[in-house]
Amino acid sequence: MLLKMMMQEAKTDGEFRKKLEIRIKMTWVSVLMGVVAVVSGVAMMMLGADEHRAAFLSGVYCGIGTVAIVGGIISVVRTHRMLNDEKLLRSERIKKSDERENAICKNAASSAGTALVYLMFAALIVAGFFSMTVFWTLWGTLIGYFLILKGMKVYYQKKN
Repeated sequence: MLLKMMMQEAKTDGEFRKKLEIRIKMTWVSVLMGVVAVVSGVAMMMLGADEHRAAFLSGVYCGIGTVAIVGGIISVVRTHRMLNDEKLLRSERIKKSDERENAICKNAASSAGTALVYLMFAALIVAGFFSMTVFWTLWGTLIGYFLILKGMKVYYQKKN
C-alpha cells in the first residue's frame, strides 16, 4: 500500500510512467532484502548454537524473505506489463488518481503511524519494568520514527 501511495497525483501518463519506474527500483530493493533474509535464515540454521531459537528464527527469516522475493517479482512483472501497454497504463493512472481513494490511503497511513507511536510508548513504559534491552530498542525506534517524520516533512515542504 505504501509503494502504491507513491503513484498518486500523477497528472500525465509520462509522469505516471516515471513513478512506476521508481516503484520498480524500490521493489528490487525489497527483493534484495528478501534474498538477504533468506540467506540469513539459512546461515542461522547452519551456525545456530541454540537449536530451538535458530530453527524458529530461520523459519521466520526464510518465510518473510520468500514472500518479499515472490511478491516483488510478481509486482515487477505486472508493472513492466503496464509500462508496455499504453491503454492499461492510462486506465491505472486514472484509477490511482481517484481523490477519495487517495485521501483514504493517506488517512489510513497517518492513523496507523499515530496508533503505532502510542502503542510503542505504552510498551516502552511496561518494558522499563522488565527489560532495559527492550526499553532502549523501543526508545531508539521512537526517536528514529520522529527523526524520519521530521525529515519527510522538510522534504515535502521543499518539494511543494
